Amino acid sequence: MKRIFPFLILLMFMSSGCKPTYPKTKVSDSIIKLCRDEYNTEVKVKTMGKTLGVHMPVDNLLDSSLQPSEESFEKLGNVLHVLSRVALSTNADLEFITLVASDSKISGFELVLTRYVKDIKRFMVGDISRGEYMKRMLFETKVDPLVLLSDLVSKDKKERPESEEFSIEEVHLPDFLAKQISRRIEDKFKEDKHLKGNFKVVAVNGEFSLKVPNLERGILKFTLDIIKKREMNNTLPERIGPPPADAFSLVWRGVRNGLANLKKRRQKKFNKEDILPISLETVRKMLRRYNFKDFTEIEILDTNTGKSLVVNNKTIAW
Repeated sequence: MKRIFPFLILLMFMSSGCKPTYPKTKVSDSIIKLCRDEYNTEVKVKTMGKTLGVHMPVDNLLDSSLQPSEESFEKLGNVLHVLSRVALSTNADLEFITLVASDSKISGFELVLTRYVKDIKRFMVGDISRGEYMKRMLFETKVDPLVLLSDLVSKDKKERPESEEFSIEEVHLPDFLAKQISRRIEDKFKEDKHLKGNFKVVAVNGEFSLKVPNLERGILKFTLDIIKKREMNNTLPERIGPPPADAFSLVWRGVRNGLANLKKRRQKKFNKEDILPISLETVRKMLRRYNFKDFTEIEILDTNTGKSLVVNNKTIAW
C-alpha cells in the first residue's frame, strides 16, 4: 500500500489530459506563482540547458555555528516540493532541478541543492526508499570567506539588495554522479561501524574528466584523503606503583585485561591497503544503481600512499 500511494500521485501528475499542467513556456511563471501563493516565498527562476534553477533569499539561513538553520530547511523543502511538482508535470525537457539559497542579510554564502528528475520519478513510484532518495540529493555550499567574514563582523545588518540576475550551472549526469559518489565514499568510511574505527576521512573529491586524449569517453576520477588511525591500545592503563597485595585486585586485573583483549580481537581490522578496493566497490555499486556506463575508466587515487587503482569499464562486474 505504501508503494501504491506515491504511484497514484505520480499518475495524477502525468494523466491530466494531453496537455501538461505546466507548459514549458510557463514554467518560470508557474513556479513563481506557486511559491508566492502557497508558501509566501519570493523566488527567481532560470533555465540553463536541461537544468531548472531557482534562487531564493532566506532570513537566518545560517545559525550561530554557521550551519544551515532548522528554520531554513523547512523553507527549502517547500520550494523543492514546488520544483518537483512542476518537473513531474511539464513538457519542458528537464533532467535536473537546482535550488540556490542565500542569506538575505549575510553575503558570501550559498547553499545549493540539486536533484535528478528521474530520481524524483523513481521515488514517487516507490522504486527507491525515502532514505536512498535523500542520499541522492547533492548538498553543496559555496563560500567566499572574505565576504562572509566582513558581513559577520559588520554591525550594520541591513537587508542586502538583490541583484537582478543569479547564476546557475547546467548540471550533467556524469558530474552529478561523480560528486554524489564522492560523498557516498566519505559516508561509507564515516558510518560503517568497522571502518570508522580504523580510518579518519579528511576529504574525498570526485570529478568527471570529459576530454581525455586517446579515449572515446571520459574518466571518473576520485581523490581520497583518508588516514589510517593508529593502532589503539584497548587495554586499560596499568596500575602505577607496587603490585596490589590483595587477591581481589589481582583477580580483577586479570579479568579486566581479558575483557579488553577479547574486545580487541572482536574488532574487525582494516589496513590502509583496503581503502582503494572499498572505495571502488562503492563506486561500482552506485554506477549500477544508475545504470551509468558512459565512461571509459574509473581512477581512484589515495593521496596518502600515492597508490592508485584504475579499472576499465569493460572489466566492471555490472
